[in-house]
Parts: sequence; structure tokens; C-alpha cells
Amino acid sequence: MSTFIWPTDTKRITSGFRTSSRPDHHGIDIAEAGVRTIFAVANGTISRSYVSDSYGEVIFITHQINGQTWETVYAHLRTGSRGFSVGQTVRQGQQIGIMGNTGRSFGQHLHFELHRGRWNIEKSNAVNPVDFLEKNLTPPTVANLNEDGKWGNQTTRALQEHLATVVDGYLSNQSRNSITQALYGTTVQFGTGGSLVIRALQRKLKVKDDGLLGPITVRALQKNLGTVQDGKLSRPSMVVRELQRQLNNGTF
Repeated sequence: MSTFIWPTDTKRITSGFRTSSRPDHHGIDIAEAGVRTIFAVANGTISRSYVSDSYGEVIFITHQINGQTWETVYAHLRTGSRGFSVGQTVRQGQQIGIMGNTGRSFGQHLHFELHRGRWNIEKSNAVNPVDFLEKNLTPPTVANLNEDGKWGNQTTRALQEHLATVVDGYLSNQSRNSITQALYGTTVQFGTGGSLVIRALQRKLKVKDDGLLGPITVRALQKNLGTVQDGKLSRPSMVVRELQRQLNNGTF
């Protein structure tokens, strides 16, 4: 999964992105007392590293993620803490400076900007970092399932691809119950210990992640997909048809 991490070890935001009181504030201010390390939010290349009247000690990093160019800005760094120059590469989580109070600043903080595309003087590519930090940036996989409501090997395979687990079309180590007996083909394999893809599904649905497909997981899936919530799978099933539809659309 591709994602941006937070640029420091605190998430205390003291000024938000383009608020009503600061519509020209094209980033977020993160502040905390003490020595606060500043990290690269993703792998990238240093595009600028200099001292600015406004940004103070500042580093810009460009990133290529899933074919999209991003640029991040880390401003008001502590004097002498910038450890990189233009053209050098950095790894996600690598220290690039220390939170400071340089430039046009009124107290120690990090001014952090995120641009979808390259930075420009109009800041037209700036987006709210809060909408992207620690969010999955990987485009969802799109399946090509027959939306017939029958949960068989192909539906399992599509779910495995979407949830980034082993892709083999099998729900391994399942218990015998009314749910697993309603599945089609050879997708279910009985045993103990549960399945990786069901465990990932349960984490997504915020239920106990024991890897076993049963009524509680089905009921949570029905709630998530907006179908009748009875904890049962019929043959064929409305909830499976909706799951197949969303896997096909990349919206699950």
C-alpha cells in the first residue's frame, strides 16, 4: 500500500488548510515543544533546499506515486538542521530536519504543504494534507466478475486482489457452517486457523479478525454494503451480488 506518513511525531495541528480566518494558508501547521524530528513523508528527491524569507529553512521533495507527481514542503526548520541538498534522494521516514522557528514564524512549528503536481507560486496544486496523510494512495483493483450473487473461486480471487493478500481463489482453514456451505465451486477449504483474506476483510469491517467466515462477518458485510442484515448467505445472495458489483467498480 502506498501512503504518506506524518512528517513528525506529533499530530497537533495549530492552523489548518485554507481556513476561513487564513484562506491563503496553503498547508497545515504542526506544533509541539521540544526537539521534534521532521521526516520525509514518502520516498522522493530533494527539489529545493534553501533559506527563504517566508519559509525560513525549508526543504521541498518531489515524489512519484502510482504515476502521480506530488511535491511536499517542510518549512521553518531549525537553523542548521537541513541535512540534504537538491538532487539527493530520501526514503520515507528518513530525517530531513528538526522543527524550528525560522523565517516568518511566531513560535516553533512545522509548516507542511502537499501539492498534487509540482509546487507553483500560486499554490494552485495544494491539497489539504489531512485528506492524504496515512490514507491508501494505491488505486483500487477493478475486477471483471459475473454479478450473479454466487461466491466462488473468482469472487474470492477478486477479493484477495483487492485486499492485497495471497491470490489463489481459496478460503483456507474454514469451519463447516451454513455460510461456508453456501459458497460455490472449490473456493472453501475446511480446517483450523482461518483465512488471510477473511482476516483482512474482518479488519476492514471492524469485527473480530479470526479469519473465519461466519454470521457475524456476513452481517457486518451486509451492513457495509447496504443490504438486508440477517447474517445469512442464500444461493445466490444479494450481498454477494453487491460485493461483486463493488469489486467490479473499484468502490468496495
